[in-house]
Order: sequence, then structure tokens, then C-alpha cells
Amino acid sequence: MYYRYGSGEGVILCIYVDDILIFGTNLNVIKEVKKFLYNNFKIKDLGEVDIILNIKLLREGNGGVTLMQSHYVEKVLSRFGFSGCGMGENNKASW
Repeated sequence: MYYRYGSGEGVILCIYVDDILIFGTNLNVIKEVKKFLYNNFKIKDLGEVDIILNIKLLREGNGGVTLMQSHYVEKVLSRFGFSGCGMGENNKASW
């Protein structure tokens, strides 16, 4: 993780292997970082992220982001034949 903050503007780069997430206080800061990356590295912009590392990002109306892994849990349950299970008493899985 790398970050830069100054003059009321900031940007965060989250890097994992060959993926980069760019978060910024405004679109101009993000565009500036992307321009720098394009000029110095061979990169491909895949647009806004939906899922990364099995974490789903949900955009909030106020500009915030919620991180969820429920889709990954459902995928694992399905893989092992428990896709129909639900939550029982005391929040323990029941099948």
C-alpha cells in the first residue's frame, strides 16, 4: 500500500501481485496517478473494480465503499454441497 497526501488531496494505491486499486479524494488526483503509471509502465485500465481478492466492493451514495465477502462464502458453500443451508439459532449454520 502506498499513499500520498498534501494540500487537502490524497491518493492511495493498493497493490497485490499484478493488480492495483487506486483510491483518491477526487477524480483529478486519480487521473494524475494513472497518467504517471501509463507513462512509466505497461498497464491496462480495467475500469471500476467490482470484486478483487474475493472481496466485493459496493459503492455508497455518499462516496463511501462497503466491503463484502458474502458472495465468496456462498461460492464455498456451493462447492461443498451446502448452497441451500441457512443460518440457524445462535447464528450457526444449519443444514
